[in-house]
Amino acid sequence: RLCRSTRMAVQQIELERFDVLKIQSIDTVSQSFYARCFVQLRLRGAKDRREAFVTFEDGTTESAEWFAGRIEVLNSFEHDSCKLIDEKPMVRDAGDDLLIQLRFEGRFAQPMDLHDFPFDSQELSIEFLIKCRVDGPVPTKVNVSPRVSCSLVDSGFAPRFQWRRKGEVRCHAGTHEANGRTFPKFGAKVMVARESRFYVTNIAVPTAVFSGLAFTLFAAQPSEPMERLSDAFTLLLAMAAYKITVTDMIPQVSYETLLDKFLLSNFFLLAVMAVVSAVLQYAEDLADRVCLALLGAVWCIIQAWFMYKAWSRG
Repeated sequence: RLCRSTRMAVQQIELERFDVLKIQSIDTVSQSFYARCFVQLRLRGAKDRREAFVTFEDGTTESAEWFAGRIEVLNSFEHDSCKLIDEKPMVRDAGDDLLIQLRFEGRFAQPMDLHDFPFDSQELSIEFLIKCRVDGPVPTKVNVSPRVSCSLVDSGFAPRFQWRRKGEVRCHAGTHEANGRTFPKFGAKVMVARESRFYVTNIAVPTAVFSGLAFTLFAAQPSEPMERLSDAFTLLLAMAAYKITVTDMIPQVSYETLLDKFLLSNFFLLAVMAVVSAVLQYAEDLADRVCLALLGAVWCIIQAWFMYKAWSRG
């Protein structure tokens, strides 16, 4: 049920601790990741109200344990894909305050931008919602404690061969709008960067080699276009077959990633060389050398652009 009670003072809650205990997997296709976390909240001056934390209009009351049960995952990937590990939230005394401790595990939804793939960085966020409106009968506000402890357990970061940590865990608190109502929320974020070496060595480097080999076409004389065209089409077919082979290694998204642009640039450069080989049979040696220099400059620019992107996002 929703919170319905006589209006009371705003309940100040402090986010004291947020530990990301485990990140099991990061799936850029489904836009989600699997994680486990531990959260600790402090309810200031609430010890004396533990058993009657909320009083309703009909005189009934609810405990702090009931209030703790109103905390749920905001960015759950699917319904019930994130669950409380313990049977119920733990509430214990801490001086005049109460501490709420929760452990959640499951798959969290996370929009991911793959335009810079394979040199992309992603921000993983775990967010919680308290189902008591900030302007409702039980007004609640969450603040991040000045002494908050946020961490990611190193041994719990499973995808270390595909991703690496980038910075520290950062906690935050705010509000969430839903159907014209405002609820308090809190959570933590951590940046991870993709380990790109696999994609560079298995996709980018072979592609650069394929397109670079096309310059051997100019070893044949312009007056022998069929020899040039034969080699050019052989390289085009080889590159096309290779691209089909590595398709499963590239995220299936509706826009071009950085790696897609690199592959297409090299492929089209190879196609241009094939066309030039057919046209230059009527040209002089000087025109042949000029085309070789221009195409060589374009090839160098493409490779330098890709290396710069890799370096700037490394």
